[in-house]
Order: sequence, then C-alpha cells, then structure tokens
Amino acid sequence: MTNAERTAVNRTHRPVMYLAVGFCLIYCLALKLLPYVLTATGTQGEWFSMVFPWSLTPILAVGMFAGALLANRWMAISLMLAMLLVGDLGIWLISGHFDWAFYPGTPFNYACLLGTAVLGYSLRNDRSWIKPIGLGLVAGVVFFIVSNFGSWLTLPEYTKDFSGLARCYVNALPFFRNLLAGTFIGSVILFCPALLEFLLPTEARARSIPDASRSVQ
Repeated sequence: MTNAERTAVNRTHRPVMYLAVGFCLIYCLALKLLPYVLTATGTQGEWFSMVFPWSLTPILAVGMFAGALLANRWMAISLMLAMLLVGDLGIWLISGHFDWAFYPGTPFNYACLLGTAVLGYSLRNDRSWIKPIGLGLVAGVVFFIVSNFGSWLTLPEYTKDFSGLARCYVNALPFFRNLLAGTFIGSVILFCPALLEFLLPTEARARSIPDASRSVQ
C-alpha cells in the first residue's frame, strides 16, 4: 500500500472526523425539525413564524465540510442524503403533512445540497478561510437560483411566465439572506485552520505543509 493510500485509509476511518461531521449533521437536523416540534407541542405562538430565522442554517457549509474531511466522497454524500431524508420524514411524522416534507421542488433542493459534498472535495488540501467562504457563498447563490426555479416550475401559485418567476425569487429573498448568513458563519467555524489541524491525521497534515528544507532552498 502506498503512502497516499495509507493516508486515505487513515483519513476515512479516524473516529473524530465522523464525530465532527455527525455532530454538524445532527445540529442541522435539529434546526430543521425545531419549528415543527414546537408547533406540534403547542409551544409556539403566532409570533413565532414572524421572528423565527427561517433558512438560517449552516447546511451548505456542513456539506462542504463533510466532503472536505472524509476521504470517501460517496460516504459524505450518503451521510448528507441520510440527514435530508430523516429530516423530511421527521417533518412528515410530526406534522402529519406529507406535502410539507416532500413537495414537488424537493429534488431540486436535494441536488443542490448533495452537490455541496462534491464541492467540498476540492477543499481537501486547503487550510485557509478564503476558499471555503467563497465557495460557500457561491453554493448559496446556486441553491437560491436552482431551488426557487424548481419552486416556480412546480408550484401552482406562480404563473409560468417571467412575472411569476420574478415573484418567486423576490418572495425568497429573506430566506436567501438568512441562508447566506448561516453559510458564512458555518464556513468560518468549520473551516477554521486550528480546527482542521486538530481533526486531520498527522499524515494528511504533513502532505499539506511544504517541506521546510525545500522552502529554504
């Protein structure tokens, strides 16, 4: 087995990596289910929907984090998909409304969210904040465009013309603002160089730091 292969194996199976990714996914899952749990238990008033920061979630940053941290990109995608399915099944079970969980635009959302794990694969050897934050903001813009195009395409309340498409995007702007904020905060925290230094195995850290003797030459 080559050194690169040994590094990949160590990177994939290091328990602390799965714990970090798992904690982040559970946190996003809890944020997703919280409004429905409060509604089902009768603990939220009419004010809740107006003040709750809908879409203020680091889910896009977490997807990139999983793709960047785990050696197997399919494992990262599978974990993201499992979290999305558990979350939507939870919404269905809690609310009793299947269409609140799995609506016609769901495939568009899933495609964008799973794509963040693939995007994160390009961050595997990056140890700065600049690229993750930049890619996170790009992912937020892509999610806004694609998911709302799916909403316009599949929801009957929007007329199938430019006016209906524009209204769909305008209505989604408050959610877009919160999504960008959540992605930015998540990227800053999860891609903190000190955190990555702690999570990555010694072999992976060594590969990402140039040989001191070479730099002297």
